[in-house]
Amino acid sequence: MQTLRALGTHFQSNSVLNTVETKTIKLPDSFIDILVNLPETEMGYQIVKVILRNGKVLHGQKVLNSELLMLEKDELIQARDIVNIELESK
Repeated sequence: MQTLRALGTHFQSNSVLNTVETKTIKLPDSFIDILVNLPETEMGYQIVKVILRNGKVLHGQKVLNSELLMLEKDELIQARDIVNIELESK
């Protein structure tokens, strides 16, 4: 059973509750303009690959409504750290 909340995702497994807290980053208009013209993975979101200025690539990230990038709470990046965002290939 999975329960989603605005600030976290809870996974129920064998009576143990694990919590993954998330945060969102509002993407710059330049990325929003690109994403709104690309297909959604499912209703209301896209799964993307995020390329950072330091060369790190974050795979399988969720973007809500083509504008809010969801990240794990402890991920220390800001919108200015993002060089490119691409749809994750299936």
